[in-house]
Amino acid sequence: MTTTSRETLAQRIRLGPLSPREATQVCRALLAALETRPSAHGAITADTVVLEQGRATLLPAAGSHPAASAQADLYAVAGVLYQSVTGRVWVAGAEPAAADWTGVPRPLKRVLMRALSPIPGRRWRDAAAFQRALWAPRPSHQIWPAVVVILLAAAIILAAVFCRPLGLCWER
Repeated sequence: MTTTSRETLAQRIRLGPLSPREATQVCRALLAALETRPSAHGAITADTVVLEQGRATLLPAAGSHPAASAQADLYAVAGVLYQSVTGRVWVAGAEPAAADWTGVPRPLKRVLMRALSPIPGRRWRDAAAFQRALWAPRPSHQIWPAVVVILLAAAIILAAVFCRPLGLCWER
């Protein structure tokens, strides 16, 4: 992240959505903070996330939140991640399949669709599971090494087959 001054995530998003990488970094920091909390926060929004010197921190909750739960916090973090990447606020209880996923990479979309499920039992069970899903290695393009090996093998086979007819073989 290129943030040098102190600003809320909401202020930063007003300038435009974060890159998926930056937004995921913010989400990971929030999830790590939730893992160390003894109780639920209850008020996680883009306005309660502060970006300072490239780091995201969560402001302390103002007042008590009787309905706060760890699952509600995870849902709120997912909403903040969606907002960070798209620039659009997530509407609580919305159906992920009907959302506008423009600009969200497919692997991140899969993680978020689960995290934003309106059915709590279908979401990530805890902050650690959510974090692991975000850290999952992205598939890399493994086709180039295979193409190189196939072309090299084809060249060797062709050289062996056409060596004598073309007079390219070394005679002993």
